[in-house]
Order: sequence, then structure tokens, then C-alpha cells
Amino acid sequence: MDRYRYFIFNQKNMVVLGMFQIAFSTVCVTSGFIDGIFRTESQLGKSRAPIWAGMVMGVPGILALFSSQRKNPFLVNVLIGASIVSCVAILIVIVYSSFTLKYGEEEELSSAPVHVIHTRFVLNKVVKGANIAMLAVSICSAFFVLAMAYLGCLSLPRCSCYDSVTGMVSEEP
Repeated sequence: MDRYRYFIFNQKNMVVLGMFQIAFSTVCVTSGFIDGIFRTESQLGKSRAPIWAGMVMGVPGILALFSSQRKNPFLVNVLIGASIVSCVAILIVIVYSSFTLKYGEEEELSSAPVHVIHTRFVLNKVVKGANIAMLAVSICSAFFVLAMAYLGCLSLPRCSCYDSVTGMVSEEP
């Protein structure tokens, strides 16, 4: 039998997981741009962490799409490694968005005109909304990345449930 035959690497599931991961990554990068543009002179705002972490979060999604089409064990191993790195990036986004939600930029604008106060209030709410979106997307993305890594690990020929003769799941109780 072909040693590169995969028994459990379901092409449809990996395509769906990859597409969701790319969508989550896009939302994180977009929210990071919104946070970076409207956040004034803050060390967290200057770091641009959600933008870079969002780009790293998209790599497993792209690899899932490629590995679902080309059933190559090297590509699946790279997918598993990228999923682990993506989990670290997701943790960075969760910490960043938690800090920026708790320690937001609340300014005293008592001497400013009314339209400036309203504009700052709206922009502050937009930034908080972007941070909430980053937090929600990163939590959902963690589940999808872990599911991709799990499916990738199951599909490798070195998996204990893989039968090298038939290339199928061994029926052990």
C-alpha cells in the first residue's frame, strides 16, 4: 500500500476549518488596524501585536487548504507545527485585547468642545469594539486551530490507530 495514504484526513473538514481560520485571521488583522489607527500614543498601540499575530494565525488556514489537496505527510507536519505557533499568537492576541479592554485610554476632555468630546467617545467605543472582536475571534480560532492539529495528527502514518497494510483505521476495541 501507498505509505502516503491518509485515512482520516477528511478533505471537506480541513477545507472548512482552513476557511474559518483565514476568516478569523482577517478579522483579527482588520481589528488590529482599527485599534492601531485610533489608539493614541500608547505602548500597546505602538506594538501592533494583533496585526502580526493575526497574520501568523492565518498560516495554518492556508496550510490546511494546501494539505487537503496534496496529501503529503511533510505538509501535514508543517501544518501541525504552524498550529502550535498559531496557538502562541492567539494567546498574545487574547492578552493584548484583555489588557486594552481593561486599561483603555480614557481622557479627561472637560475643556474640549462638545463635538470633540463626542468624536473621542465614538472612537473609544470603536476601539473597544475592535478589541472585543479580537478577543472573540481569537478564542474561536483557538478551537479551530486545535481541531486542525488534531486531525493532522490522526492522519499521519505514525498514528497508533493507522494500519499500514490497508491505510485505514484499525478496528481495535
